[in-house]
Amino acid sequence: MKKKCSVIFAFLLAVVCAFAFMACDFNEEQEKPEPVRCGTATVNYHYEYNVAIEHYYEVKYTVQIGKKHEITEHYTPPMKAGYRFLGWTTEEGGAGDPVGTPFSIEGSGFGGTVYNLYAKYEAIPFEIIYHLDGGTNHADNPTSLTGKKTLKNPTKEKHNFLGWYRDPEFNVYTGTASMIDDETTTVELYAKWQRFYEIAYVSDQPKVHVKGDQSTRPQYTFTEEDLEFTVRLSPEYFENYLFLGWECEEGGELVKEAEITIDPKTEKSDRTFTARYLVASNPANTKGLRTLISYGKHNFYAREEVTRIVVEDKYGSKDYEMTNSITVYYSGENPPEVICREGLTPYLIRDPAEVDKHF
Repeated sequence: MKKKCSVIFAFLLAVVCAFAFMACDFNEEQEKPEPVRCGTATVNYHYEYNVAIEHYYEVKYTVQIGKKHEITEHYTPPMKAGYRFLGWTTEEGGAGDPVGTPFSIEGSGFGGTVYNLYAKYEAIPFEIIYHLDGGTNHADNPTSLTGKKTLKNPTKEKHNFLGWYRDPEFNVYTGTASMIDDETTTVELYAKWQRFYEIAYVSDQPKVHVKGDQSTRPQYTFTEEDLEFTVRLSPEYFENYLFLGWECEEGGELVKEAEITIDPKTEKSDRTFTARYLVASNPANTKGLRTLISYGKHNFYAREEVTRIVVEDKYGSKDYEMTNSITVYYSGENPPEVICREGLTPYLIRDPAEVDKHF
């Protein structure tokens, strides 16, 4: 009986110890470990920092506070034509040496830790070949360059410059000389031209400058892309000259007035309209001649050496702008030839005594 009790006691003792051990393990599992505290870190990769609106690429990281995170690969910026990317620096403008990898960052609370990295570039020199198609380049346009430069317009006689292009088919327009990648060291640019045609209104007298087209908006140049238009020609009178008419085609018949339609799509040539004049006869340029003007009446007194008289159209005085009556007194056996505008009839009177009164 005593032995049996000892066995029972030992069994109960073992059970109690087992429960006590389990209770100890349970208490250990209930103890809370130290919390892991995380913060943020932001890396801003600046690759366009000399512009009005800065361009950058933002990368955010979650980093355990108190520990560092190693960046093993940086962001690759967009290609910058004419420049070779060398890496990222911590100095504004890409100054200093590249930071390389691995790059250590740490996180923090609130706004986090911010790292600013700046792209470092190396300018690539390149040559420029201009295809001018007979034009003359502007002296300020470079033949070699690093980076980029705004180009100035070339010139070509009787042509409008329509722009610089990167291809001979004129598909890719550009206003600057710059590389289109980071490897090519030669850039070819093509000048695009538009032929324009001139309309000239000239006089055959060096001191007479005609206006020409009497339209509200005279047209002095045109291109193949312009619409059909009309040139309106009217007489232009000048003091000391007689207007004969407009010569619209070289050697063609003179016309006093005309409306000429020009179709730019078929014309494709310069046009010159020439006003023809005769110098009017007066005592200064005709020996043996005297004149008298009175209220539109123009009297001539011609000695026998005068063989021709040219009557001008217009005078400087507003009261007697246009001659409306012509009388020629002559003293020779034969009357002089009188040339005047259409619509006037000169009266020729042989009167040597009257002629002599004016000499």
